[in-house]
Amino acid sequence: MNNPVLSDELRRFISSIESIPHLEAMLLLREDVKAIWHEAVIANRLYMSEDKATGILHDLCLANICTYIPDQGFSFSPNGELSQKITQLAAYYASHLIEVTNMIHTKSDPHKRLRQFANAFKFKKED
Repeated sequence: MNNPVLSDELRRFISSIESIPHLEAMLLLREDVKAIWHEAVIANRLYMSEDKATGILHDLCLANICTYIPDQGFSFSPNGELSQKITQLAAYYASHLIEVTNMIHTKSDPHKRLRQFANAFKFKKED
C-alpha cells in the first residue's frame, strides 16, 4: 500500500481548512458524493448542534466544496482540481490523523509553536 505524501500543495490546502469540524464535514460529504446531506444528519454524525453543522456546511459552500439545494440539503460538488485535493487529503488524513489535526490547530493560533518552544525552557520549582 502506498504511503501518501504531504506535498506543499496539500500542506497549503490543509492550512486553508478552518477547523477540525470543517475537515470532518468535508470528508463526510465526500463519503457519498451522490447523496443529499441534511444538516441534522451531519450534526448527528459529527456530534454537534444542528446550528453549528449548518454554519459549517455554509462555509463549505462558500469554499465551493458543496452546494446547497433548497428544500433538500447539501451535496458534495467541488470542481475536478478541488475534488482531487480533497481525495489526497482523505488518503493522507487516514494515515496521519494527528499530524493533520495538529496542522489545523496550530494554524488557528500562529503563536502556539513559539509559546511551546519558550515553555520548554521554563524551570519549575521543585517541592
